[in-house]
Amino acid sequence: MIEEAQLKILVEDTKNLGKPWLWAEHGLSVLVKVKMGKNETSILLDTGASGKTVLHNAYKMNVDLCKVDAVVLSHGHYDHTGGLLDILKCVGKPVPIVTHPEALKIKFEVKPRMRLIGIPFTLSEVEECGGRLLLSKHVAPLADHVLATGEIERVNDFEDVSARFMTIRNDKFVHDEMLDDQALVIDYADKGLMIITGCAHAGIVNTVKYAQKITGKSRVYAVIGGFHLVDANEERIEKTIQAFREFAPRFIGPCHCTGEKAVKRFKEEFGESFMEIHVGTALKL
Repeated sequence: MIEEAQLKILVEDTKNLGKPWLWAEHGLSVLVKVKMGKNETSILLDTGASGKTVLHNAYKMNVDLCKVDAVVLSHGHYDHTGGLLDILKCVGKPVPIVTHPEALKIKFEVKPRMRLIGIPFTLSEVEECGGRLLLSKHVAPLADHVLATGEIERVNDFEDVSARFMTIRNDKFVHDEMLDDQALVIDYADKGLMIITGCAHAGIVNTVKYAQKITGKSRVYAVIGGFHLVDANEERIEKTIQAFREFAPRFIGPCHCTGEKAVKRFKEEFGESFMEIHVGTALKL
């Protein structure tokens, strides 16, 4: 049984006024430590956009990256993967890296101009640094009651992936549906599900519903991470708010790509359940 989960935000877009020595950067990296009796596991969800920032912040936060048991890459965008090689060099031992096969595909956007936004390194570079990629579309067990969702089902009609994301499939330039998007799920037997997202390109509501489906648990304890509502219209934001009323999580911590407008609505709507998330935020839930 899981007794406690600790989260430390190593990389996030917004500065922490109480910890000015930390560097904010567009991207996300969350260290998750889960305690289960005498056992514990440390999982790093994403690695930020650059090794320089994530290593600086880890040092300032007294985080020993050598104790990381596994890395989960939520999807294949640079701002969630760019620090991986430097982290692997720091860890200095073989590390399993769980991600979806589609995360390795070429990713770019063309508005206002063509720009590469995918993983900024090759498979061989990862292996040379000690990374061992575990590629799967399906649920990945990481520890007792801890898993990565794998590919998330899209079940509603109001959450879609930004049209500006593109990839190449069968020699054609096509819209990237971000099938690689996944989340981390912790199943507290007595509290409910803790869902930690990178960007929730699959839709934050789809993500929560899929976590409920694969665990067979309906109770939601916490939802923390990027909700990717930065470009969402008011209708989508309000439908998301309504879904969260039904989920009724004890803690809600939107950050990174959620967007100021949506973050403000979550704060207005959920009051005491809402949590401010910045670089350097440490949570014990």
